Amino acid sequence: MKNDLEKRLVYLFSGEFAAVITFIFVYFFYRSAISIDTFTLNYVFVTLNFILLQGSLFWFIKWRRLKTKRLIFPKLYRTFIIFKKINFILLCATPIILLIEMYIMSSSFLSAIFLIMIIYGFAIIEYINYYHIQLTNYNNGRGKKASIAKEIRKYSKRQLDF
Repeated sequence: MKNDLEKRLVYLFSGEFAAVITFIFVYFFYRSAISIDTFTLNYVFVTLNFILLQGSLFWFIKWRRLKTKRLIFPKLYRTFIIFKKINFILLCATPIILLIEMYIMSSSFLSAIFLIMIIYGFAIIEYINYYHIQLTNYNNGRGKKASIAKEIRKYSKRQLDF
């Protein structure tokens, strides 16, 4: 049982990190092939990778806790509360940045909007998946609470008890 959980945690943290590395390669390939370079595109790309790295960090810390049986990062929940707020601000700022850049760049910017919207949508999905509902475990109109959300709630309640 412990071995299965350990394998799953390794799979999760390495998978999230591999996604970040893959997206970086694809992004730079795409940018050089099509020569689209906009601030909004760079912004949503960095936002997405920032969120994915949080998932990788979370699963890595959970794996280390399981492996060493020690509390590796005692204030983990506080860090992820801050990350959650930063993510929300970054995601809310994206449409504003997009509109400003569309106004400034006008027609030369239109070719990048599709890619920006795809990356932005993916960033929103990952944010929801990490901090609200596990979208992969969505059954019968009900979602399972996300692991990071459970961690935040569990340790926040402990702090209130003291």
